[in-house]
Parts: sequence; C-alpha cells; structure tokens
Amino acid sequence: MKYKIVALFFCIFVILYLCLLGLNSEDAKFYVGDGRYYTTSVANLVTISFVLGLLISIIFGFFSDAGRAISSWRAGKQARRREEFKEALERAKSYELKGEREKAIDYTNKLIRSAPDLEDAYLLAADLHLGAKEYDKAREILRLAEANLGKRESVLFKMVRVDLATKDVTRVQKNLKDILSVNESNLRAMGIMRDLHVCNKEWEQALELEKKLRKHIKTEDETRRYLGIRYEKLKESLERQEGKGFEAVGKELRDILDEDKGFIPAYILLAEVYKKTGKLNDAARVYGRGYSKTGHIIFLLKMEDLYIARGEPGVILKIYRKILDTAPGNRFIMFLYAKLCLRLEMIDEAMDMLNTLLASESEFSGLHRAMAEAYIHRGELESAVEEFRKAFPIERVYVPFFCSKCQSIKEDWQDFCESCFTWNTITVKQEGLFQEEGPDFRVLYEQDWGEQ
Repeated sequence: MKYKIVALFFCIFVILYLCLLGLNSEDAKFYVGDGRYYTTSVANLVTISFVLGLLISIIFGFFSDAGRAISSWRAGKQARRREEFKEALERAKSYELKGEREKAIDYTNKLIRSAPDLEDAYLLAADLHLGAKEYDKAREILRLAEANLGKRESVLFKMVRVDLATKDVTRVQKNLKDILSVNESNLRAMGIMRDLHVCNKEWEQALELEKKLRKHIKTEDETRRYLGIRYEKLKESLERQEGKGFEAVGKELRDILDEDKGFIPAYILLAEVYKKTGKLNDAARVYGRGYSKTGHIIFLLKMEDLYIARGEPGVILKIYRKILDTAPGNRFIMFLYAKLCLRLEMIDEAMDMLNTLLASESEFSGLHRAMAEAYIHRGELESAVEEFRKAFPIERVYVPFFCSKCQSIKEDWQDFCESCFTWNTITVKQEGLFQEEGPDFRVLYEQDWGEQ
C-alpha cells in the first residue's frame, strides 16, 4: 500500500510538471551573481526549488531525529544510573537497619565519590552522622553537598536540623535566610524563623512573618498564634510603657477580642490596662465579660483578687452565691466558694460547703487539703493531720491547670505554654469535682458582672 501511495504522488508530480511546462513555454533567467545567470524553463525552476526544499527538510529532519535519539539514549542512561544509585542507597539503608552504621557510612561515602551529583546520598550520610550525634561530620558532608550541588532547600534544611541539634541559633537563622533567598515563599522556613523570633521575644519580626504565613495557612492554630503574637507585642508595650499609650493598647486588645471572643489572655491584659488607669469597675466588667464568653475560672479568681483588694469581698461572695442559687449542684463552684470562705476566714461556712462536697463522694486532693486548713483554723490538729494524709501527695496548688494541647501541668494559669509554644490553651485539669454545665447555669454568663 505504501508503494502505491508513493507511485500516485509521483504521477501527480509528473502531471503537474508537464502542465507547468505546457503553460509556461518561455525561458526564465536565474541570476547567481556578478551578472552571471542560467537560463531554464519556469517548470524546471519550480521543480528544482521544490526538490531542494524537500532535501533540506529531510536533512533537518534527520538531524532532529538524531538529536532526539541521543537525548532519549542519555535519558535512558541517566534513568538506569538513577536506578542503580537508588539500589545502592537502599543497600546503605539496609546496613543502617541492621545496626552496621559504620558500614552504612562507608558505603554512602563511596557512593558520594562515584556520584557527586546524587543529592540523596549526602542527605543519608548527614542523617547517619546526626543519629550518632557526630554534628561536625554531618556539617562537613552538607558543605560538600553545597559545593557540588549549589544551594538546595533540602540540603539547607538538613543543615538547619544539625544547627538546631547543636543549639547554634546564629547558623540556624543564616541557613533559613539562605532557604528563603532560594524560595521566598517556603512556609516551613518561615515557620521556623517565626518560632525563633518568638523564643527571642522579637515580636515585631515574628508578627511580620506570621502575617505572611496566614495568607497561606488558614487554620485555627495559626489564627491563635497570630493573635498571640499581637497580644505579646501589646503586653511588652504595656510593661515598658513605651510607644503606645494605655488607650491605644486597650483599643488593639478590643480588636483582638472582636476577632476571637474566646481569647482569654486579651481579656486579662485589657483588665490590667483598666486597673493601671484606675478604672476598676471597667476591669471588673472585663473579667465578667470574659467569664460570660468562655466560662474559664481564671476570671472568677481574678475577680476574687480585685474585690478583696478593693475591700469589697461581699461582692465576689454575692457572685458565687448567685451562681450556686442557679446551679446548686455545680461541685467545682462549691469548692471555689469554700476556698474563698477560707481565704476570708469564714471557717464555719467553708466547712459546711466542704462537708457537703465530701458527702457527695467527691474525690479531689485539693478538697482534703482545704478541709485540713479549715481544721487548723479551728485548732483541731488531729483531724487536720487525717485530712492531710488523705490529700497526700499534696499538690502545691488547690486548682490544677494544664495545657489542653500538650497536656503539660501548670501550677497556675498562664497566657502562653512554653512547652508547645501556644497561646490560650491553659485550662483547669478536670478531676473529681467537675461536671457539665446545664443551660440554666449558662444564663448567668450574660449578665453584667461589674456591678453586683
């Protein structure tokens, strides 16, 4: 069939040539320079031009096909080479899994010498040295990788890991800057750099990076981190009393609360702003609003300190009694009320509440400790010793706090967990006194707690 098509095209070509020759019988001059020319028919001139064009296209096609064939051969060779090196890397990893680390390192070093452009070999060698805490050797391997491969993100990140292990913050920052110079939108590098700024309490730089990260990461944790860094910046300004005045700090804190009404540290700091400016009623309202929005007991404890410092303990007692009137079965509020009575040396009322809790079979070491303290106030030392024995081991605080994210135990409420670098995660550790709040109890959250 192929030959029939070729024959058909040849016949058509001959017919076209004869038609051109018949229609254009006159000769044409083809000049080649210096006044010289060749005389031939128009049909011959068109045919020669066509044949020359065909030959040129065939020659170019040949070189193009040859180039593709060479490229394909090289690609195949490189693919085979990669497969061989991949097998060699797997062999090195198998030595590591067998516990033959030295043999794995020797094998990897040989692989690097035979294939200096193989990135994975450098990374594996660095990991082997890192596992053995041979940090200088790991750095040496990674510097060799940089010399042979240039600045690559994977190699630079491995260097960051080595520097973090040796706590060389200066080198970590330098390598992170190199990564960002290679890829300015590298979120992982920006995140580590931001965390370093947080560790160093460089809030301005941390906030700048966090704003860039938030454009790409839309998670609850990232929002909390953004609000936390803003909060820390305001807190530092308030502590130093530099730059922004109290009014401006208060406005920004209210902006934070508009974004997240459950961000407890902002309520606490806003109340501190009001206290510093002598607006104690406003501070009380902020604590009440924070309690109404979050239900966190830190606000009740802060109100205790505020009203007792003002010489108005009756106000906080009234608040607790109103809560207990609405939710008489809330054992934790009962315990906080009993503890407040002890603080105010209202021993009889404290003991009545504590005995009620003990009768309800509540189990809480702080409960026995509070009862022991009540007995001491009454001078009943034997009973106090017995309660201390039940409270053993005695915790340093009545109310245990912990981080809801990393579960680390805290002696007191904190705005920031240094164990997992998070804000607004410290809550009360739930033990025997806790229960779910009913809708009747939540009604109390909507009232004005500033004026009782």
